[in-house]
This record gives sequence, C-alpha cells and structure tokens, in this order.
Amino acid sequence: MELEGLFLHISHISPPRNHPLLYCFSSCCYYPHFQKLSQSHHDALSLNRPRRNSIPKAFKKRQSTNSANEGKWVGVKLRDGEVLVAESQVLEEQGYDEEYDYMSSISSKMGSLHEDEEVSIEDEASLSLLSLSEKPDRNMALLDDYELEELDFATDVTGHRSGFVAVVGKPNVGKSTLSNQMVGQKLSIVTDKPQTTRHRILGICSGEDYQMILYDTPGVIEKKMHKLDAMMMNNVRSAAINADCVLVVVDACKPPQKIDEVLEEGVCNLKDKVPILLVLNKKDKIKPGEIAKKLEWYEKFTDVDEVIPVSAKYGHGVDDVKDWILSKLPCGPALYPKDIASEHPERFFVAEIVREKIFMQYRNEVPYACQVNVVSYKTRPDAKDFIQVEVVVEKETQKAILIGKEGKALKLLATAARLDIEDFLQKKVFLEVEVKVKENWRQNEGLLRHYGYTGNIQGFTVQVEAGDGFVRTRGIHFQLNGSPYYANGFNAYWLMYVATDPSQRSRISEAFRQASSHGLTVARTWAFNDGGYRALQYAPGAYNEEAFKGLDFVVAEARRYGIKLILSLANNYENFGGKKQYVDWARSRGQYLTSEDDFFRNSVTRGFYKNHIRTVLNRYNTFTGIAYKNDPTIMAWELMNEPRCTSDPSGRTIQAWIAEMASYVKSIDRNHLLEAGLEGFYGPSTPQRTQLNPGYGVGTDFVANNRIPWIDFATVHSYPDVWLSSSDDQTQISFMNQWLGAHFQDAQHMIGKPIMVGEFGKSWKDSGFNSYKRDALFNDVYFQIYSSAKHGGPAAGALFWQLLTEGMDNMKDGYEIILSEGSSTANVIAQQSYKLHLLQKIFTRLRNVERWKRWRDARRSPWIDRNKGRRIGN
Repeated sequence: MELEGLFLHISHISPPRNHPLLYCFSSCCYYPHFQKLSQSHHDALSLNRPRRNSIPKAFKKRQSTNSANEGKWVGVKLRDGEVLVAESQVLEEQGYDEEYDYMSSISSKMGSLHEDEEVSIEDEASLSLLSLSEKPDRNMALLDDYELEELDFATDVTGHRSGFVAVVGKPNVGKSTLSNQMVGQKLSIVTDKPQTTRHRILGICSGEDYQMILYDTPGVIEKKMHKLDAMMMNNVRSAAINADCVLVVVDACKPPQKIDEVLEEGVCNLKDKVPILLVLNKKDKIKPGEIAKKLEWYEKFTDVDEVIPVSAKYGHGVDDVKDWILSKLPCGPALYPKDIASEHPERFFVAEIVREKIFMQYRNEVPYACQVNVVSYKTRPDAKDFIQVEVVVEKETQKAILIGKEGKALKLLATAARLDIEDFLQKKVFLEVEVKVKENWRQNEGLLRHYGYTGNIQGFTVQVEAGDGFVRTRGIHFQLNGSPYYANGFNAYWLMYVATDPSQRSRISEAFRQASSHGLTVARTWAFNDGGYRALQYAPGAYNEEAFKGLDFVVAEARRYGIKLILSLANNYENFGGKKQYVDWARSRGQYLTSEDDFFRNSVTRGFYKNHIRTVLNRYNTFTGIAYKNDPTIMAWELMNEPRCTSDPSGRTIQAWIAEMASYVKSIDRNHLLEAGLEGFYGPSTPQRTQLNPGYGVGTDFVANNRIPWIDFATVHSYPDVWLSSSDDQTQISFMNQWLGAHFQDAQHMIGKPIMVGEFGKSWKDSGFNSYKRDALFNDVYFQIYSSAKHGGPAAGALFWQLLTEGMDNMKDGYEIILSEGSSTANVIAQQSYKLHLLQKIFTRLRNVERWKRWRDARRSPWIDRNKGRRIGN
C-alpha cells in the first residue's frame, strides 16, 4: 500500500446541508490562500514538492544511536525514493485476525447509543488521538496531521457549537460585505450594482469553540425576468431550508419597509421554526437618532427575534451579530476543517473575480448578460499557472462592447482580473480571456444547470465511491473490505423494465450518473417481471433473453458508476406479476388454490419461485461476463418486496417461507447479503410492540422474521402519509420518528443485525403538500439514521422512493425525486450522503488507530521479552 493512498484525495463529496465539498487540496497539500497554517506547515507541505516524496509532519525520523535505524521512518520504509507502508503485510505476518471487532471498541468510546446523548469520550488518551497543536505521536504514523485534526469530531464536542446561517435580503443591501467581514476575508464579490451575487456562496467562520457556516445568497427579487432569476431564488430558498438561523439584511439608508417578501421568498413557512435576526446595515451613513427610530419600527412591525444595527463595511456591530448567532447554534462538532474559509475550489473564485471586474468596468445590461466559465486551469511547477476563461454573452453587440476598440477594453479587463487573481492565489498566473455568444443563455435551462445554477458549483458534484468488494456484516454493522460501510440510496424499480428496450438504456445511465453525483451509493430495484408486458419470466422457467440483457445492463452500469444494488426477486403485489402470477400459473397446472397467500404454502408455487432464484443467481452477465452470484456490484438479494400474508396473522406462514427460501438462496450464493423485504410490522413474538403498528397487521413479525439465521440484515419501510392518511402532518411525523426509533432499538438489542430503511417518501398528491413538508420528512429520517450511526447503532442507511429522470412522466407516482431539477430535496439528499461518508471515514481512521496499536504491541512484546532485565539506554 503506497503512502499516498493514506492521504485525502481530491474528492467531490457532498458537505452538510446544500453544497458539494471540494477540500482545497492539490497534490495533498494546502492551498495557502485558504489556510491559516504556520510557515513550517507550508514548508513541509510545499505546493511544488512531488507527491511521492512529500513526507507528512506526522512521520518523524527515529532518533537512535543505532546506525541500523538511520534513514528509517516509524511505520514506513523507504525504497527507491518512495515511501511505502507495509501495514497489511505486517499484520498478516503477525497472524492477526482481520475480523477484529473494532467497531464495538470505538462505539464504547464514542458514547452510549441512547438518542438523547451526544458523542462523548471519557478517556481521550485511550484512543491516542492528537490535535495539531500537540507534538505528533510516532505511533500515529498511519494518519497525517490533517486526518488527525479531522478526528477531533470524535474527541471533544462539549461546549462546541456549529451550524448553518442563511444570509438573505434584497439586492444591494450589503449581504456579501457582511459575510466577508464575518469570515475574515473576501469570498463574495462586492460592487455598487444590485444583484451581483448569483450563486449561494459558502463561507466558514471558525473559532476555538464554534464554527459558523454562512450562506451568502442572491438578492431577493420580486419580478423574475429570466429563468436564471428563478433558479437564483431557488438558491435562496434552499439555503434557508436547512439553516439553524437566518439573517435578514436591510438597508438602513432606505425608509423602513415590511420584509414579508424576503421572508416569503427566502424563509417561507419555516419562519416559525428558525430564529431570525434582522441586520440593519449601513448605519455609518445615517445619524444615530435615525437609527433608534428605525430600530423601533422594525422591532414593532416585523416578525423577527431581534434587530441589530451594523456597518458591514467597517465591521461595526459584526461581533454583536456573531454573538447572536452563537446563542442560536446547536452544540455539535465542526463540520469542516477549522483552517479553511470556504468549500469552493479555486476555479470558482477565479470566475467570480473576473465577473466582479466586468461589473466594475461595464455598465447597464452588459454585466448582467455575462456568464464567466473557467475552461482550463493548469498548474505548472516551472512556469506561471495557465488559466483560460470564457465570458458568455447573449448578443453580438454585447460581445463588441466587452472587447472594445482594438481589444483595449478586454485587455484592461484581463489585466485587472489577473492582478486580483494573483493576489488571491498568491502566485503568478497567465490569464487568457475569450468572449463567446450564446443567445438567450439566461432562458436556457440546460445551460443554466451546466453553469451551476441548480445549487451546485459548475463542474463540481458529489462523488462518493461505493467501493469494490462484497459488503459483509459483523454484529450490527456493515463492512466493506474490512471498514465500516454506510449508504445513502434510492429505489428505482423500473431499471430493468426500461433497459429491456436498448433505445431507452441511456435513461439508466443518466439515473446512475445523477445518483452518483449526489453521493448515492445503493439502488434497490426489481429482478423480476412475471408475465405481462416486457416480462422477464413469461412462463414458469421460461425467460425473455432481451429482458435479462436489460438487467445485465443495469448491473454493468451500476458497476461503472460505483453503485451497489439490492435486487428484489418477487413482488407481493400484482404489479409486474407478483405472487398472484405464481398462483395463476399453479392453478393452470391443476393446483386448487383459494387465495394469493397460498403462494407461501403451495409446493408448486414455491418450486416455481425457487427456480427463479436459481436462474437469476446463476445468470452470467452478457456485458461483464461475471455470474450474478460472484458480482460484488450486487450488495444483497431481497426475497420479496413487502411480503404479506393477511390470512395468517400468527406469522407462522411467512416465518416458514422466509426460513425455507433464505436457506435456499444461501445454498447457491454465500457471497451476498440477504434480506426479506419486510415493511417492519410487529407480530406475536413482541406483543408489546404491536401497538406501534398503524392500526393493522399483515401477517409478518419484524423481530421473529429477521432473527432467521440466513437473513443478514433487517429492513423497515415508512409511509405515514398512507398509513395515517387522515392524520395531520405533525401526527404523521411523530409516528414515523417513533416507528423508526423502535425498529433501530430492536435491530440492535433483539435481532443483533444491521438495519436499513428500505423505503420512505412523501407524495405531492397528499392534501396540503409542499416541498418544505417533504424536506422535513427526509430530514427527520436522515437525522435518525445519522444519529444511530454516529453512536455506533445499527442503522446503516435509507433508500428513498423513488428516483426518476426527466421525461418519465408515465412513471410518476407522486413520490418521485428528479435530481436534475435541482430541488431543495436533492440538496437534503446530497447533505446526508456527505455526512455518512464523513462518518465512514472517521470510523475507518479510528479502526486504523486500533490496528496500528495492535501491530505496535505485537512488535513490542518480543523486544520486551528479549530485553527483560537488561539495561537499555544511558
């Protein structure tokens, strides 16, 4: 394993809340303009130093009088100028068991599993975790300084506050100036023209015991002239949706006016849920007596928690705003490294600097018709960095104005932008600016999405790898290649059905591309279509090869995009055949069956189903040449989508059927996990829990069914809008939280296996639906997952119902999510992907610490035995 594999790579992964996170790393080194490190850090992590020869500060040369140790590094060895780590090989040589249950050890150190408790480590020394302010321990050589700092998440959150702050207001009131002042450096461009900010700019203000994450948003406009304006307002709303508090900035120079429009556009019906501060900006331009009158007016006629006057330009009153925010933020760990000021990459700020110069140099409509894109950014160690920028306008006349007579105006623009870029990057650059015309680009949705106006920065999307290898279980946790595994995912039952038509397969590729870009790593879909149109199995044991090739394509594309699959083998319902089709086939063979539930009892129907299991599991993929049972792209098999047997409320019928079929699946395939597909209804084995069922049972028993030895993990579904359709939203949310919480507890304490939320969602067909209610439901589900996982619990992820792509109106059922539309729900999904990814990284690093300590102890013991009684040293 090369040392570089232990560093953080540039990765496109979604951060908390709404944005993709791209840590500001190049060749695993810090960009100086984002960092607040000492010069020694920059020397050790030189931007011009080749990656393979960069030695992190955590690797300190051993001080020893023994010449045999000279030139060696603790935990590594040097070979031909390369730094290598022999951790895995050494562990194998020492005969150590890779199945060491490090999670149980880590969980005990990260606090109890009760929902109302936060992460707490009583004995920090036992984890051997060090901060950057302390001298690195040689025993921590597997982790570099940056990773050690990231592990502060697990060491101390007592008294630390962190959260998200949305900065909203009308154009030209000083939102960007205020955000820049709070962060401590210029991130958002500032001009005297309104509506300068287009994107949602994230700035990070960190202190020793807090971290504020600020969203500087575009100005709220009432009249939307272009689709660009509408998308900018979507950015405003999505910033406020997940904010812990909101700052509404108003101009003190203007007569007092109601802020209802700003609240409606930026906060909407969340205003009763989040604290709101009205910031009266530009107080330096008016007399003190006028300030007092305006303060009194806003306090009387606006529905805000407090009003604070400031001068963002000069920094007056900004500390008061910070103090108010800190009083509202929840306790929690830092969500970003403390030494970065923004999540956005260099390319984004280069484009913003050029756009700022356009606003300053040109007048009227021209600046508003310009879009700046960084086409190429090449870092050249022995020369100036090369940056190629294109400025897109809507008309040829605008292009002529930008270029000017003999190109003088464009040259002046490029020079001014280059100087600011060099000051920002702290290095010399060669800037090339080209002007292009794309008519009416502000009305072109495709171009607007490409330019990043859906809430993500152009060219930088969430990328979370699912990873190669088979997913395993150990206790109540999933593991992938020996490391903890958490997954955010989706349902897309239609994948094989659509892929059966080769001309429609691009929809599958597009769905996986969008899912991957939002950090989704697991998809649940059907591996059945019994009878009917585009059937996979059109008669017992008779299969449509074209449909099977469609499923082959789905598996191959999932592999290409790094997405694991959960393949369901049958349906409880009539759609796509289901158990009714098996019963009809058996009746056509002379079997006397009285109901669909006889599917679970009749030997003929069970035989048909076993044949389908055998056929699918032994199928060789025509695209990859890999048998399904040997393909790690498949995470798990599912016996049936939501099995129900209402004719036997005792649950014995379903229990016997699951046991028989689970055993049969495992007799063919020991590589993959298996789950039953249950909704989570409780049964006779836990009578005290049946009161949690939504008024009825379905003949299943969540605890007993999942205790069957061949079932590897439990599932639970949640549809409070269907189960409690006559109840209000608050009652439904309360039910869902209690429903999920009970199942997570039972998965841990009674079943002893991991659990996934197999389906959840909210339909836009519900009475009184709006996107905020759907976001609230998603946030509640995701919070329960994250809270359980953070405390070492069994919850491993959730799969929303359902993912579609554009142009699939015939498959819309009310629950669909179309990620490319850039909805606020898509941002909530991406946020959860990032949080689970970060949690997975933290647990993996803690695991490496445990492994390193065991390896160290193993190497130390023989040395101690050999030198027992001998005097060592002076």
